Amino acid sequence: MDWQNILFNPNGRIGQGDFWKGVAIIVIANILLHAIPLLGGLIWLMMIWVGITVYGKRLHDAGRSAIWHLLPWVVSMILWAFAFLIIGGAVLTLILNEGDVSPWAVISAGGGVLGIVGLDNLIWLVYTLWVGLAAGDSGENAYGPAPVIEASATAQGD
Repeated sequence: MDWQNILFNPNGRIGQGDFWKGVAIIVIANILLHAIPLLGGLIWLMMIWVGITVYGKRLHDAGRSAIWHLLPWVVSMILWAFAFLIIGGAVLTLILNEGDVSPWAVISAGGGVLGIVGLDNLIWLVYTLWVGLAAGDSGENAYGPAPVIEASATAQGD
């Protein structure tokens, strides 16, 4: 298995197994990178490219353009813009009322933000399942030949 090709080269196609391995690498890396203050953030930017590559190649395998990968990103940006508006409104209310604000207002603002974050995560989960479980084209398509499925050593009788 050529990890460099799977994780960094946006051209071609990958099968479901390689996609799920790539997603596992992305998830584990994102979790670990939050523990490294500055360098983690810089490496996280590189992980965006890895995500584009892994998802794009899997979309290619199903005969779809990698441009579909923009859709959850755009939805996420819109949701996060709403979350920041809610936070900004709560802070502005605190400032204008000199801190004399009902605790329920703060709780409802926090609940709104948590709801948005939960919706964003749900969208990414559904999208990941859609891409990962989609049937790939059996033969060659516009993005290249079908990915080679590696047989396990036990299946080969070794």
